[in-house]
Amino acid sequence: MTINDRNRLAFGYTNHDASTKSFLLKNFNKAVSYNSNLSDCTFDRTSLVGTKFKFCNMVRASFKGCLIRGALFRKCNLEHAIFFDCIIAASTFERAKFKNAQFINCKVINSTNLRTFLPGNCFVNTEFYDTYPSESSFEHALLEVVNQLREHDFIRRSTVLHRKKGKLDTISLKVLVEEFGESNLVAILPEAALLIERDFYTLSYIQNVLRKVVNSGSF
Repeated sequence: MTINDRNRLAFGYTNHDASTKSFLLKNFNKAVSYNSNLSDCTFDRTSLVGTKFKFCNMVRASFKGCLIRGALFRKCNLEHAIFFDCIIAASTFERAKFKNAQFINCKVINSTNLRTFLPGNCFVNTEFYDTYPSESSFEHALLEVVNQLREHDFIRRSTVLHRKKGKLDTISLKVLVEEFGESNLVAILPEAALLIERDFYTLSYIQNVLRKVVNSGSF
């Protein structure tokens, strides 16, 4: 049984009441939930890659620091839901309810139908992209370091720096650049990689490791 198969079993709900549950640092990749109650749930630094939610009650659900890529929310009730510090890419919100939902400090790529559903005041410090930024917008030295790190087992398995067909996830890289700066990343990413010793699922893990390196003053 593959990791994705286990995820589908562990985090896929059918006609189930999972309200108020807290999912911290979980891997929901490829999981499918149908007609279930996920109201007041917290998804904290959880990966939702290829995840499908169909006919689910997700009122007041909270998504914090999540990677939401290629996900489907079909006829879900997301009223009063909050998306904070999330990367939302190539995801579909099909006939979802969004009354009083908020997107705060998010990056939204190729999921522009969200702007059709919601008034502008639902988006706070949230940026929309039609396509991923070009690699040419980053320093060559940084791209070299990042591409080397993508061979690191835990980083490679996490998919946070990868897209389909081996492409670099330039939105994740943009988030790192905004916090740490390109020249600093060139210096500290190799050292940070030495501290990654377990599987992880969202960019927040790399960010926390980088902060530890910065705070140690060792670079």
